[in-house]
Amino acid sequence: MSPTNKRFTTLIEREGGAIRFEYEITYEFMPHESLKKLPRQVREQVTDLQYLHKTHPEQAIVSLLDLIEKYPKVPIFYNYLIAAYNATGQGEKAEAAIEEAYQKHPDYHFAKTNYAIQCLRNQAPEKIPAIFDNKFDLGSLYPHRKVFHITELMAFTSVMTLYYDAIGNRSAAKVCYTILQELEPEHYLTKSLKRKLYPTFLQKLWDAINKPIQKKLYAFKQQAKKQTASKSTNLNNYSKEF
Repeated sequence: MSPTNKRFTTLIEREGGAIRFEYEITYEFMPHESLKKLPRQVREQVTDLQYLHKTHPEQAIVSLLDLIEKYPKVPIFYNYLIAAYNATGQGEKAEAAIEEAYQKHPDYHFAKTNYAIQCLRNQAPEKIPAIFDNKFDLGSLYPHRKVFHITELMAFTSVMTLYYDAIGNRSAAKVCYTILQELEPEHYLTKSLKRKLYPTFLQKLWDAINKPIQKKLYAFKQQAKKQTASKSTNLNNYSKEF
């Protein structure tokens, strides 16, 4: 085991007793299986896109859309596309890409976590258990795996922290947060969750003002989507008559 790697042991309470899961967290590069099947030239392009989607997101979007069309079985392209959309202020396209990635690659870990975060932002925590097949620990979610990358743990544990907080289980949320605090105390996700779980007075005041506004915005967006879908259906029906 690498000196930078860490071993985790968790106990999941089940009817009839607890189940023990033990796995290793690594910081070493772990390429997704789908990348290994790509031509060498495309793999090199993916390496370039890891930086391009951060430095020149507009340019990266064009390349990523082309790659998704050519290689629809490679889910990692969506990660970069979502980040590039967000970097260029195209939030609605990022949301659509998150939903598309989850629909096309429901077993891909980051498609799950991205979609789960989106559900939580949209005040829909009830969707989280189904996304993860009612598994709330990496070991139980992937029982045949023994090694996970740090980013997999960070993404999953962040989702679980927010989920438990959303359903009012503050003690479980704080346990999840503690894991992130121990592993990556300076990571932006850890700091963001700290503000969420341990808000200052001003943050509490802001949340009290902002939450009702966000709920109204979400309801407005959902209504707009329904109206758009209704118009599209009417147009399709109209076109079929001629």
